Order: sequence, then C-alpha cells, then structure tokens
Amino acid sequence: MKILEEEKNIIKLMPENLDDLWDLYNIIEVGDKVYALSERRVQDKGDVIRADRGAKIKMFLGVEVENTEFDENTKRLRILGKIIKGPDLVPLGSHHTIEIKPFDEITIEKDWKKWQIDRIREALESSKKPKILAVIMDDEEADIFEVKDYKIKEICSIKSHSSKRLDYKANEELKKEYYHEIAKVLKEYSADNILVAGPGFAKNNFYKFLDNYPEIKKKVIVESVSLTSKAGLNEAIKRGIINRIYADSRVAKETQLVERLLEEIAKDGLAAYGLEDVKKAINYAAIDTLLVSDSIIRNKEIEEIINKVEEIGGNVVIVSSEHDAGKQLKALGGIAALLRFSID
Repeated sequence: MKILEEEKNIIKLMPENLDDLWDLYNIIEVGDKVYALSERRVQDKGDVIRADRGAKIKMFLGVEVENTEFDENTKRLRILGKIIKGPDLVPLGSHHTIEIKPFDEITIEKDWKKWQIDRIREALESSKKPKILAVIMDDEEADIFEVKDYKIKEICSIKSHSSKRLDYKANEELKKEYYHEIAKVLKEYSADNILVAGPGFAKNNFYKFLDNYPEIKKKVIVESVSLTSKAGLNEAIKRGIINRIYADSRVAKETQLVERLLEEIAKDGLAAYGLEDVKKAINYAAIDTLLVSDSIIRNKEIEEIINKVEEIGGNVVIVSSEHDAGKQLKALGGIAALLRFSID
C-alpha cells in the first residue's frame, strides 16, 4: 500500500496487491465517500446514462458508498454507491460501481477510526517486506503455500512417486524429478524468502539439491516441524518460525494471538470471549488486546466496542476469517479479548 496524499479526513491511496484490496474492503464503510477513475457507459446522444447502451468512457467519479464486494478471483474491489461527483454528462444521485484493482489510485473521505489508520500503516509497512513461500515436505509429498497478509493460499501438492518396490537407483531418479518439480514451482514466484520445513531428512536433502538452483537456494530457510501438509505450516506459525522470517506477517500474528487466547480460556485465565463477557471487561477497563473477526466488523455495536477499547488504551486487532485461527475466533462469537487482569 502507498499513501499518496493525506489531509484531514481524506487519504489518497494506491493498493499494490490483493492484500491491500482486502484491507480496503475491511476499511471502507457505508456512507464513506470514495473517488477514483472509473468507466461508465454513456449514450452517444443526449445526457441520459444507461447501463446497457453507449460506449464506455473513463471518467473521474465520486460515490457515497452503499455496498462493497471483494473478489479474489478477478482481483477487484467493487464499491457501489450513488454518484456525488462527476462530469456534467453523468446525473448526480445515479448508481455506479467503481472497480479498484492493484495499482489503481483511490481517495477515501470518511471519519477515520484509529484501528483503520493503524491498518493502513501496517499495510504500508507490509509493502516494504517480502511475502513468504512455504514448502512443507517429506520423502513422499511436498505441499507449497503462499503466506499472504490476509490468508494462507495453497499453491500445489507434489508427490514423489518413490516406492519400496523399486530399487535404489530408480528411487533416486524419482527423487531428483520430485525435487526438480518443487524447484520449478518456486521459480514461478518472486518471494524473497522461502521456508522449507518438515519431519525427517527430506528438507535437508532438498536444500542440498538446490545447488542446482542457486537463485532459489539463497532465499531458503530450513526448519524442522513434526507434521506435514497444512498442519505442518500451522505448527511453523504457532512456533513463531514465520514471524522470524517475516516479522510482521499478519497471518502469523493473528494466529499467535488466537492461540494465546485459547490457552487463557483453557486455564480460565486472562481472557474474555463473546459479546457480553467483552462488554463486562470493558466496564472494568481490563482489556489489553481486543480480537475482532472481520466478519462482524461492520456491526454498529462492534464499532462502539472498538471505540471504547481504544478509549481505555487497549489494542484492537481485526482478525481475518479466511485462515484457521480466524475461523476459531469466529466460532467463539467473533469477538474476544486478552485481559490485563482477572475480572472474576
């Protein structure tokens, strides 16, 4: 994310990737004013605008937001609202959808909340840091993931096809093919850091094999985990391995906070979850960190709770519901808190 201009309640931004679009989706609310270059169909004759006729013309438009949609497949953020600013040929008050993709400029005018500003600052810092590819592997299979700010994306799974029924020489040839396939996938991505992890010796043997791919090998960090597949990646996240590689990885940060929450809940410790318990903790000014699922962030009551937590000096973390830890938080009611002291 880049901040292009900033004054009072207006911030002009340039999202640079899908993560940034996800952040904007969570920040932009009903009633906000959004301005961007957009396309709209205009009739050749007269000043009447119709959705099904006329040529598409690029123009600078402003809308008052009524709805937002995030589409991962097309890499678009769609912002629907009533037009409040545009050229004379566009009637004010008519509806329009502005589509934002990476590297489009967008200006947002709103009453900014502290957590929203914090999220933009985090995205700004995130843009300066590399994303991570993770290879979780053993002798039989390698699962490759991209650790993104808002979720973990599985890229592919590669099997070695080795077998105890084959002789040593045949298995060695299959192993080389296996390693070559993994390396070819890694070459397609531009991540500056690659985690190679798993149980046993396969990860170390693959690292040695990467002498054949020096441009990949220099990016690799090898770690041991006891599990394979996504469970092995989750283990790496919980142990802080991802954080050591990519210090501010949002998935890792959110996962560790939810894990800490679950630990506190299990021992009946410094945790509150569910709307009523969180409200009670606010009354005691006991909240250190509030965890809120992005699935409920647009609820007015939740917004009021966030404001109160910020007023008492608490931290607010918006947790994506797209990864496993986020789903666990959602199952707890979508809102929880780590406490400064016990309130029982």
